[in-house]
Amino acid sequence: MRLSVESFDELFAGSQLGVISAASTSPGYHDLWVRDVWADRGPVELVAPEDVDRLFGPDDLAACVGMVGSLTAVEETPFRDDAPLMAVRELERVLGRRVAALAPLNASGPNLLLTVAAACLTGLPLLDCDGQGQILPLIDQTTYTLGGLSAAPLAGVGPWGDIVTLQCAPERTETLTRAAVSGAGGWLCCALYPSPVRTLVAAGIPGAVSRSAEAGRLLVSDRDQLGSRLAQQLGGRILGRGRVREISQHRGVTAASRQPARPVTIVLDDLAPQRGELQLEVRNEAVLVLSDGAVAAAAPDIICLLDPLRRRMVDMLELKAGDVVEILVLPANERWYTPAGVELAGPASFGLPINRPATVP
Repeated sequence: MRLSVESFDELFAGSQLGVISAASTSPGYHDLWVRDVWADRGPVELVAPEDVDRLFGPDDLAACVGMVGSLTAVEETPFRDDAPLMAVRELERVLGRRVAALAPLNASGPNLLLTVAAACLTGLPLLDCDGQGQILPLIDQTTYTLGGLSAAPLAGVGPWGDIVTLQCAPERTETLTRAAVSGAGGWLCCALYPSPVRTLVAAGIPGAVSRSAEAGRLLVSDRDQLGSRLAQQLGGRILGRGRVREISQHRGVTAASRQPARPVTIVLDDLAPQRGELQLEVRNEAVLVLSDGAVAAAAPDIICLLDPLRRRMVDMLELKAGDVVEILVLPANERWYTPAGVELAGPASFGLPINRPATVP
């Protein structure tokens, strides 16, 4: 399958699903840069998981592409247009081998389009998989990690062209990368998880890119009954609808955690007839929903906030008291509901003292 720039609107919209800390209803500068690169250097070959054995040999290498750091910092500091190409080439230099294919670190938020840009700039095919199936803050919160793969060696390029390479133990990669991000200026465009193509795809979440495109087609088309249609298409459920009463950085209880985000609590007055209370705990993205104090959804569930009046995703930066929000919960990939998956990306990993059973909802 070949992805042309005509797919831009669908991929952009689909990449926003489940993103609330930086959701946007219109492309920003860097998104439009990807569109221009795509128009100039595309189309991109999208390789389905079932075609990998036919197209790649056992020794062919793949790598992931993703931005690590603050999206706010990306807006404040210049983005080098050659950063994805530089990161891939530096990783190849460290490995002493060429990379044969690329995959997104995650097919949500900016990383999906960033990987499309990397594929355009390098001329490499894009694998239809990712390592998260949603947005998770840490680069080791991936099914690649669950599959025994390491994010290192890692190559990152910062706002001023600084190149950072890491060769370390898997458990040290996240800590060292965060330190490098701080020194580089708030973000790094990274090439990471170098692995044989077949191994990376086997450890990844299959069909992640094409699912984002499918969801995006719905988001940019007729959006009547948007929440229920997304729930039906993606196997999710509408948890409730409420009016925002309070947005606070102080109410949530958080234990020690590796997460870089500051805790945010959103309290909603449930608009259902029984008029209860809905509480969302946000750590970059929504990771817990309480209904009258009882757990209604929890990471690794994918918790989405929709604006049912304007029929679009909700940007938490624009959210204010009085807004009406619809909560859509989508199932994560089944690997996230194993004991190891819940340990890596469940409530406790976000500092929330919630015991999440290792079962698919």
